Amino acid sequence: MTLDSRAVRSGSCRQARARSARSPGQGPAVRLVRRLPARAALAALALAAPPAALADDLTLPALTPAPLLTADRDAWTVWTQPHLFGDWGGLRPRLSALGVDVTLTGVDEAVANLSGGVRQTVQEAGQVGLQAKFDLQKIIGLPGGSFEVTLVDRWGGNLAADAGIPALQLLNEVYGRGNIVRTEEFAYKQKMFDDRFELSVGRLAFGDEFFSFSCNFVNLTFCGSAPGNIVGDYIYNWPVSQWAAVGKVNLPADLYLKAAVFDANPDYLGAKPSVAFWPSFPDNSQGLIVPVELGWKPKFGALLGDDTIGGWWNNSAAPNAATSVDGQPILVSGLPAQPGHGRYGFSANLQQMLVHDAANPDPKNGLYGFFNVTVADRRTATQDAQIALGVFQQGVGSRARDGFGVAVGGTQVNPNVANAQAQANVLGLGPGYVQHIEYATEAWYGWQATGWLNLKFDTQYVMCPGGYTAPNNRNAFVLGVRTTVDF
Repeated sequence: MTLDSRAVRSGSCRQARARSARSPGQGPAVRLVRRLPARAALAALALAAPPAALADDLTLPALTPAPLLTADRDAWTVWTQPHLFGDWGGLRPRLSALGVDVTLTGVDEAVANLSGGVRQTVQEAGQVGLQAKFDLQKIIGLPGGSFEVTLVDRWGGNLAADAGIPALQLLNEVYGRGNIVRTEEFAYKQKMFDDRFELSVGRLAFGDEFFSFSCNFVNLTFCGSAPGNIVGDYIYNWPVSQWAAVGKVNLPADLYLKAAVFDANPDYLGAKPSVAFWPSFPDNSQGLIVPVELGWKPKFGALLGDDTIGGWWNNSAAPNAATSVDGQPILVSGLPAQPGHGRYGFSANLQQMLVHDAANPDPKNGLYGFFNVTVADRRTATQDAQIALGVFQQGVGSRARDGFGVAVGGTQVNPNVANAQAQANVLGLGPGYVQHIEYATEAWYGWQATGWLNLKFDTQYVMCPGGYTAPNNRNAFVLGVRTTVDF
């Protein structure tokens, strides 16, 4: 967001604490169904089609589309079934019997800012994800082998950009990486040695494999793998994939050790179908990203835990985030950044079930607490740290698939960048503000309206968006609804 220099005065979150539309049109569920692209349906058929060499063994019987309602399939069944389109006229179970499991899920987030930014507006973004898992033991007799393909089609806009809110983290996390179809996963996976070792090779998303965290929340501070949230210029989360090889060793005492090699290549971010959609090999590799993660999945009686700690190293060239070639702040000298090599960081995710209802048949239902912290190197990262903590509930009384959550968190701008801004401001060359920490809070309730439809009612309050205060940068109060449909 471009700020009017006449209106901006220097300020920070710490100083502030001391001082103390567009119409969305149709409902999100209707838009989500209508946006389901024809190419996703065609891709589903292509993914499910067996190889020609196996056609004789895997020929599907003729399918007769099932009517929406029959004597045995009343209106109540339509609402309680797990998928909007049922078993796809019998196709889904037949494919599963042959070793092909297909899922099709849509997510839409409609959000509006009641305060913050330069205007009040409404924005909407969403995605449709198509995943096919091929059980190679069923298909070709390879024990422990599988092949997985995931395609993601995204659409919509960024509320923060539309409203003029300089947020460090997205207010509608589903937005991003282009309104195009991407191959999020294209990988061969093999379990061996009695499942003690797992190998994955192919196009993989960093955030799926390392420091993974659920996406129960709508603000990006509390969604997905944190390294990709703060250093997303070289670590890519869903739906961007990179060529990689991942090895995982399952150890005794519910421990595991995982390591990988990812291709560090900015071409993966491009919108060209030759790279984004097709699992090709872009030729602009800059080096390697090597992450390592130690995980522990403890069980204290019925209380489940999921803890990870680790780090990553990237050996590619990386300019200094704040200092120019002459040793002065970039904002002061106007010269190029100091060159260098190597970027790194550390991350830890702690999640523990705190309460479990013994009467609930689902062992995963209960109250969870979580604490996530991620730190990136200050030489190269503009955002160098993020902390998030909160609680969420899976299952609310007799409503086993409802839930709620509350979280608070902060994303820090590199102090080296902040110091450079302060020096430049003194000389009249800076932005007029100094960035420190953006604070986010969020609360939601998820209502499982039908077997296949979930509506999540969400509220966010972001203090010091962008990590600073200014007359035209007020705190942002955001309301939204996330719609999830399992087709």
